[in-house]
Amino acid sequence: MAKKIDGFSLDNILQIFSLEKKTQTLRVRKEEREGLLDIDQGELIHAQLEQLEGVAAAIEILIWDDVQIEIFPLRPCQRTITKALINILLEVSKLKDERNNAFDESGEGLLASAIEKAEQQQYKEAHADLVQYLKIRRDNTLGWVWYSRIQGNVGTMKKALAMAASINAHDGLVREEQQKFSAAMARLTDDVAKKCYFCWTPLNKNATACHYCGGNLIISPETLAGSVPVIARYFEQARERYTRILKKNPRSLIAIYCLGLINVNTHNYQEALGFLDKATKIAPGKAIFVSQLKLLLDHLAAHKSGHEGQRAVALPQTPEADQVEALSQSEQKMILVVEDSSTTRKVIAITLSRQGYRVVEAADGLEALSRISEERPDLIMLDVILPKMDGYKILSIIKGNKEFKDIPVIMLTSKDGFINKMKGKMAGSSAYLTKPFDPDKMITEIEKHIK
Repeated sequence: MAKKIDGFSLDNILQIFSLEKKTQTLRVRKEEREGLLDIDQGELIHAQLEQLEGVAAAIEILIWDDVQIEIFPLRPCQRTITKALINILLEVSKLKDERNNAFDESGEGLLASAIEKAEQQQYKEAHADLVQYLKIRRDNTLGWVWYSRIQGNVGTMKKALAMAASINAHDGLVREEQQKFSAAMARLTDDVAKKCYFCWTPLNKNATACHYCGGNLIISPETLAGSVPVIARYFEQARERYTRILKKNPRSLIAIYCLGLINVNTHNYQEALGFLDKATKIAPGKAIFVSQLKLLLDHLAAHKSGHEGQRAVALPQTPEADQVEALSQSEQKMILVVEDSSTTRKVIAITLSRQGYRVVEAADGLEALSRISEERPDLIMLDVILPKMDGYKILSIIKGNKEFKDIPVIMLTSKDGFINKMKGKMAGSSAYLTKPFDPDKMITEIEKHIK
């Protein structure tokens, strides 16, 4: 069975494979492209990407960012790579630097950053990047379109679109944005507007639906009972956009909630339930997510046969009880225990469980990174002495990752002394416990650091 690892770079994964002498095949996906890396006893022996094989394929795959990684048993293959992994990684690093320098000099890096932030509704941050970009490329229509999209002021939107049209009035995207704006002007009642989650049309701040694409921006009894047709193209684009965000940031509430809304609007209620349930578990204190999920559950319970065009949905007999259980579990703090001794892991797990914590376990570095990317624990207890790869190396990888670096890590070791404690502190650990440890002291130390 395949094991997924998201949120860590291929460099990190291959370094762990090398240190732990792993034998596996990695399937690496980047959007529509897919490549294979074959590792035997920690050595990269073969790579395949479309028509490429060997070192050329490996380098092209390793250049990719934001990839999806699946791990399988090593497949049958001939060795085509004799070059040391460290030399391949150095070549990849050099190529990345060259490409990034060219990207930054053109200003396209700023535009890409702005678009990524805008798609996550980080409009203030996107505005700063776009201002810098338009100083470099004032003649770029796409830059002005996105500048219009991130604005709340209607007058500024209009000026930005006029600027884009003055550069290229025949550009398809510019014409489409002007059409949306013209349609919105007849309905806007204020100088400030929000944007549709699906098609970027300006809307009144209290709008619950988009008049342009037909999408509902909130779930209500009326929207569930209605059957307003939507423009499929905009919802396909929005689904791709939010799915891409979710792959990069699995805990993005904006992406999760909007994917739930997209599925409600397109009557895929089973998928919508999954996304809304996930939102309530990530943010149990957000009443909007809980109420939206309950509305959908109540609606489906009352319409077991489903709507026209909807796939049948198998509902639990007591959805309210399931919801309460999910919310209760989401309120538990999760602790990852990385320890090669099964006895020690069990002692720690039982102690923590009795205090109301949810515990996940890992026995080595690769399993630890897999658990972190799947579960995102609130705190990590990390043994220093692990097979093939020590805890300090794992700690440095965690602290080098933007998404996971803020998770507190308590180091566990049978060694004592000032030097060991300083080594853990310098690597980014929050605390240092010496085994054998007092369970009460362990709980006290955890409570200092867990949020």
